[in-house]
Amino acid sequence: MNYLLKINPKVAKLHMTGSNWACFDFKACFWFLFVFLAFVQLGYTQGGYFVAKGKILEKGTDSPLNEAYICIPSTGYGTAPNLDGDFIFQFPNLSLDSTVIVSLIGYKSETFLASDLKKENNTIYLEKQELFNGNYGLSDVNIMLRAALDSIHVNYSTSPYYQNGFYQEIISLPTIGPIKVNEGVLRVERFPNLKDKPEKVKLLRGRRIEWRGQTQKIEGWGFQNGSDLVCRSLENSLPDFLERKKLNDYDFRLDSVMIKYEDLSLFIIHFTPRKSKLKGAKEGTIYLEPETKAIVRIEYRLTPNGLKDLIDSNAGPVKIRGKETSVVFQYRKFNKKWCLQESRVNFDINFEDKLDGKYKIDSHILMRYVAFENLNLIKSNIFPNEILLSTNNFAVSNSVNYEYWAPYNYLLSSDEAKNLSSFLTK
Repeated sequence: MNYLLKINPKVAKLHMTGSNWACFDFKACFWFLFVFLAFVQLGYTQGGYFVAKGKILEKGTDSPLNEAYICIPSTGYGTAPNLDGDFIFQFPNLSLDSTVIVSLIGYKSETFLASDLKKENNTIYLEKQELFNGNYGLSDVNIMLRAALDSIHVNYSTSPYYQNGFYQEIISLPTIGPIKVNEGVLRVERFPNLKDKPEKVKLLRGRRIEWRGQTQKIEGWGFQNGSDLVCRSLENSLPDFLERKKLNDYDFRLDSVMIKYEDLSLFIIHFTPRKSKLKGAKEGTIYLEPETKAIVRIEYRLTPNGLKDLIDSNAGPVKIRGKETSVVFQYRKFNKKWCLQESRVNFDINFEDKLDGKYKIDSHILMRYVAFENLNLIKSNIFPNEILLSTNNFAVSNSVNYEYWAPYNYLLSSDEAKNLSSFLTK
């Protein structure tokens, strides 16, 4: 905030005779200073951030809803709960009179003023909604899908923008729990107006909590850069099954029922590969808003043959077999444009020692990205040497203290991550 000081010569008379100051109206100056400081203090108290903590649970069961999202649509600020349903929501005090929406596809949204939030112990319940009959008389779902692809430039941003968000990568063993937790605050710059220009990702702050005695057993397999998988968005790159040249490789079927997302009714479109041996084949569901033809959510899994193409490996001393892989991309609307809200990739993989038969391990790997804010990008703030190339070299830490993330937004550590930290610091 800039303050401009104007002095009325009739009130504060100041002139110089030689080197002496004379005729200065000290009373007027005192009252001006008093008003000025009061104004500054008012600006200070109106600034800053409000921080709210709480849980998002399913009404009737108290199950944590870790795929929900809490946001202020008018400003673009938002966050998601951790895996236990616990959230921390930070937004400017100036937004306390704004509307907050808590939503999850298939659930009735909750809406209230930001000023209704407490600093601690907020509990927000979402009620599950039943699917309902959605017979629109649509004869060819492929026509609808092609129209949706043609409408991407309308429904999603065509101008550069950036997101600040949070990346998580958690590797777990069934009998032990997490053995590695990668976490990082990311800046993601998107350039939908530039053809074939991928997102640029910069790590603003990151840490890695790792139980080396366990992670050594699964070394040699993994993704060098998990952000490549979870930070992609429709306006920059399409999933391969939605590329026009590959649409004919899949059967798309419109469900007879629809699902609610906030105040929208969405088509449910299922897809499966036409040939069982299609390379990298996937099967899943697309949720589409029929009026604007916006794609709101995509979820899919690799078929058994698709798993073999992507994961299975018999080379080297360790046999690697993919058991299941699932992917979710969820979008939401800010300022009339749909933006990536959250994405998740789940891998269930078996590792087997072929030489000595010392171990046979089932592991689960979760990669997750949550966007906190969407802002117009005037000029790129990521230099070539700052682009994130690997999510495997975050700073080593055994702590889950939240002070580490200041001043950035973040996701709360899950109870299992806290347990891993406690074990490593014993």
